[in-house]
Amino acid sequence: MRKTKLTVTHPEVTSEKLADFVSGRGPIRIGLRIAVLQGVMDQAPIDQLSRRHHLSRQGIYDLVRRVNEKGITGVEEEKRSGRPSSLTREISDTLKEILLQPPMSQGYSQSRWDGPLVRTYLKEKHGIEIGHSQVNNWIHRLDFSLQRGRKKYRQADPEEQEAFVEALKKKAPESTT
Repeated sequence: MRKTKLTVTHPEVTSEKLADFVSGRGPIRIGLRIAVLQGVMDQAPIDQLSRRHHLSRQGIYDLVRRVNEKGITGVEEEKRSGRPSSLTREISDTLKEILLQPPMSQGYSQSRWDGPLVRTYLKEKHGIEIGHSQVNNWIHRLDFSLQRGRKKYRQADPEEQEAFVEALKKKAPESTT
């Protein structure tokens, strides 16, 4: 494997400062980024760093470029632009209050909240139509967790059971001949 020409050039970024920066701080991704940067500073091959840390080569180049531009603060998460969430502060507060109450207080027949019921509530009361994964994300963002929906089975009808048994009895002699 050959050595890379990729280097960390910002004067503020040293191995000691990276170690101080990561100690007791933030999510695991920051520690991962610091490990990658230390590998780059030790001139480890990029493909080896990429495989070891499960990060794309382009991701490593982008990280080093960002750190060279911004210094040690380039390690932290950047706010990504995108579509603004329809979970406003008002809806978030209302949803927190509602999830603390049983669904029957809102006129639903279920005794506990689940994802599909929260989706129904959001659609009926706030006019927000979102997917089931997004509902789970919103609920986790509000520090709640939901149980998975339980499958409901139809109650057996005694008359239909009798008819089924009779039909089997009628077919039984035909199949033995």
